[in-house]
Amino acid sequence: MRLSRLLFYAVLLAGLISQLGYPAFAQINPWINSSVYDPEKWDTAGPETATPWLHPPTWTPDQGWGVFSGKWRTTGALTGGWGGRRDRLAKHGVQWITAYFGQFAADPAGGERQGVSWKGDLSTGLYLDLERLVNWKRGYVVASFTFVNPGSSLSPDFIGNQFPVQLDTGDKDGSVRLVHLAFGQQLFDNKAELVMGRIITGEDFATLRLACTSINQGICGNPVAASQSISFPTYPSAVWGARFKVKPGTNWYVQAGSYMVYEDFRDPDDHGLNFSIPSGAGPLTIAEFGYIVGKFTGAPGLPGRYKAGGYYDDERLTELKTDQDARGTWGLYIMGEQMLYSENSGYTEGLSVWGALSYAPEDRNIITFMAAGGLSYQGAIPGRPDDILAFNFAYGHYSGDLRQFERNNEETAQHGETVLELNYRIQVAPWLYFVPDVQVVINPDGRHDISDALVLGFGAGTVL
Repeated sequence: MRLSRLLFYAVLLAGLISQLGYPAFAQINPWINSSVYDPEKWDTAGPETATPWLHPPTWTPDQGWGVFSGKWRTTGALTGGWGGRRDRLAKHGVQWITAYFGQFAADPAGGERQGVSWKGDLSTGLYLDLERLVNWKRGYVVASFTFVNPGSSLSPDFIGNQFPVQLDTGDKDGSVRLVHLAFGQQLFDNKAELVMGRIITGEDFATLRLACTSINQGICGNPVAASQSISFPTYPSAVWGARFKVKPGTNWYVQAGSYMVYEDFRDPDDHGLNFSIPSGAGPLTIAEFGYIVGKFTGAPGLPGRYKAGGYYDDERLTELKTDQDARGTWGLYIMGEQMLYSENSGYTEGLSVWGALSYAPEDRNIITFMAAGGLSYQGAIPGRPDDILAFNFAYGHYSGDLRQFERNNEETAQHGETVLELNYRIQVAPWLYFVPDVQVVINPDGRHDISDALVLGFGAGTVL
């Protein structure tokens, strides 16, 4: 009841502030795809994330029926502008984006046993620009759903490792899930933004665009200890939450958010429709500072992003040394991505590097230290300016308290898991890509009794 009242008053306040006569900036919006939206303004992770359908490219009008109109090399979506219908909807503030994202993986050697797996999801997002629809200045609504195909996932069902080598949402039987149902409001001459509703922590915090040159889901999106240890909401598991971001200048921002988390929030059986807050739940509160350089500020120079943040999770957890209930834990992270060399003045091709470090206490966190990073080269092959060659790695160190508990109970102790990955993203067209991929998992699940695993696979994605 108390949470509901807080959400109501926050929405009311946002609405009142939005009507104070600031210039209209509803088109510049991190959720709504428009011809003037600059995704770098709000530091969204971009189309290479685990949710590429949620960050569509800038829409280009007059694309007919896309591929079916003979525009397969230039259209932003397979079906183009639906013969002008999609263009008319966007003009009135309604945008509907659908995409398919799939990953094949096989482990011909190592792991607990050998197997093959295909996991994919068909996702759709509805974006409503409230200014265009009802003259609510700088407000928007987003709703999205996803369908995940049934079947095993390679990491939990065959390899037995910690960092999933492909998409893994825990739903062997397949599921349809409500992902987002949220309201957003831009404030103070578009220098601040409030978002609330059913949202995901990992889309806004501790995320890097270049980390998602990896198919491994322990790397892509959120390469931090929190995502492996506590109830850190990542796609497709949204929870009740609110996030406030302030970006007063071009080169820095601060943001903070609070999300109601609990042990079973990822349960696929509730289809994302369990809106209640169960016993044992508690707020995950997180804050982040970001510094931006080069082209990402709108000025010349090699582009880069740097972030530092911390969080406190107040839900009911387990004391790893004693296996008893406990409450609360915390963590810190620092990460960044930087272009090192550009082949052109537009900084669209060249060599980039990224890295991330995070720490969480050993008493209630399975992974206490995580280090991840990688190198990528866009346009490595002449004549292929949109292709990306990437090498990524991740190392996760397991809790000493967990090891002590395992030894006391004569179980196999967990130490550290390492993942090495090499892939090449082939951008066939703006709406279609393929990613051949090779991964090596060293000490799966931090255990010496599981053989190192070789993983061969590929990813594919299309915007419909």
